[in-house]
Amino acid sequence: MKIAITGASGYIGSVLVPLLLSEGHTLRLLTRKPLPEMTPEGICFVQGHLLEEPAIRRLVAGADAVIHLAAVISVDDRQDKTLFDINTSGTRLLAATAQQAGVKRFIHLSSVTAYNQAPYDQPMDESRDVVKTTRYGYDYSKAVSQAIALEYNGNGMEVIVLAPTAVMGPFDQQPSLIGKAVVSMYKGKIPALIPGGVDFIDVRDVAGAIVSALNRGTAGAVYLLSGEWVSLVSLNREIGRIKERPVTLPVVPLWLVFSMLPLVRMLAAISGGPPFYTRQSVYNLIYSNKKIDHAKATAELNFRPRPFTETLRDTIDWFRQTGAIK
Repeated sequence: MKIAITGASGYIGSVLVPLLLSEGHTLRLLTRKPLPEMTPEGICFVQGHLLEEPAIRRLVAGADAVIHLAAVISVDDRQDKTLFDINTSGTRLLAATAQQAGVKRFIHLSSVTAYNQAPYDQPMDESRDVVKTTRYGYDYSKAVSQAIALEYNGNGMEVIVLAPTAVMGPFDQQPSLIGKAVVSMYKGKIPALIPGGVDFIDVRDVAGAIVSALNRGTAGAVYLLSGEWVSLVSLNREIGRIKERPVTLPVVPLWLVFSMLPLVRMLAAISGGPPFYTRQSVYNLIYSNKKIDHAKATAELNFRPRPFTETLRDTIDWFRQTGAIK
């Protein structure tokens, strides 16, 4: 199968691309970097941006399927119209161009954050309402983007939307925000914890679901890809158990967490790096659903996520192998 992919250089893409190549697919990848002199067998690069129509036309020409992974991700508290426009307008341009080019299947990677998480202790599935707001935040951009993708289901093209929870696992080369948190906890660089937690899903299971969706799934459907909800307290405890040096950290009350935000922003401005946390990142922890149901993906995509403890151990082993932790 000839597959066009956006966002292939990201975390999920770095795991997905070798998996697709191992199954004999030929890939065309959108890249903003200068084209390499040498490319692996089975891969062709198209240089351009998600909003550049000529590049998108070249990307999807002759493709049997398109996998749309690219998105601007942010937990910044500020509204970001550029993020919103890239995520939404980029999806529209890609889906419309793919449909015009005769692409048969379009797989759009959304996020569980596109959905309202409340009520937090009641089972959540694909029937849950999506986020509705006028702000230009990341969550809203994903809700709008998946709606745009689904508009193009039909006229010869089948659209499948996959919405994973917080992605964790090995091969986290950047690393991701979650990967950085795991490394910091392992190294003992986090003095205290914030209340709450999130549902974690292994990056390899997300990649496997994408591959499955090339031939499985119902056209026009959304599939939640969830794993296991884990509190930061439990995450720290499991890391200590794997490290064989458990450390109990204090949990900072929320009133103190929010009252320290101005100081956190000031320190980030002085250092030139990102803030240690933002109001949005705290919201993501304390307003996360604890019972996200992936039964639909299991039934139709053969999605069977591995245990969280296996994911965490493999993640730490990978960071050990790369020298990120010792």
